[in-house]
Amino acid sequence: MFTGNGKKALASTILVSGLALGLGGCVSQQHYDQMEMQYRAAADRNAELARENEQLQSALALQGNATNDTQSTLGQLRAENERLRGELASNADLLLDLDNQLRGLQLMDPATDRALRQLAAQHPDVVEYDSERGMLRFKSDLTFNSGSDQLREGAQQTLSMLANVLKGQEAAQYQLHIVGHTDSQQISSGTAQRHPTNTHLSVHRSISVKRQLTSLGIPADRILVAGWGESKPAVPNSASGNTPQNRRVEIFFRADRNAAGSTGSTGTSGADRTQAPTRAIDPTK
Repeated sequence: MFTGNGKKALASTILVSGLALGLGGCVSQQHYDQMEMQYRAAADRNAELARENEQLQSALALQGNATNDTQSTLGQLRAENERLRGELASNADLLLDLDNQLRGLQLMDPATDRALRQLAAQHPDVVEYDSERGMLRFKSDLTFNSGSDQLREGAQQTLSMLANVLKGQEAAQYQLHIVGHTDSQQISSGTAQRHPTNTHLSVHRSISVKRQLTSLGIPADRILVAGWGESKPAVPNSASGNTPQNRRVEIFFRADRNAAGSTGSTGTSGADRTQAPTRAIDPTK
């Protein structure tokens, strides 16, 4: 079968042949061979065009299928994206609601919170106050000499002011969790005689803070001491391990449930004391 172009080429060839015969009678063998070659070339080209057309039609069909598949996949992805957007928006609303609830929980009572803020403002080089966590952080480099658990004079003055805060009526409801931390710098041979490891040093520094507070009139049974050593860095330790930000002593204020029903110097009833903040604080954070 010939396409339109193939038929035209064949018709032209036949017409030329007819004219040649009509004008000159028999054609030469050479002329005939040339005409046959032209015919075959036209037929071969026609077949080639037919194959290209079929290939093009197949490619277009495949492209159409691929486009359909792509459109289907895109539709599914868009639907999934919309679902995730909705879930994300719902989670965002939930997080906002939880955040508002947490902010509504007053961890520290106003009077103690105000007193601790003033203390930190008066001694910013020695202590920091985190009201959201109910925590005072003493910077070890300004609280202790290197490798020592002996309190420096400036730290003793700050702790004396803290003891006055802790004797207040509102502050009496809190237990104190004193937690020591070090960086990852290795203990020197001289220090190791008194503090074999960083953990020992961190605990011994917590004990020194407790000893100072009890000497100032804070009951020992209100105070817990602990030490993490280098295990809970505030920031990544440097290659040498010498990282001042990680050398610290933190004091966490925790509501004392056992004191809720007592009527000591606070003069508050058990019912009143249950209004104290009870949100748990993780000293490891």
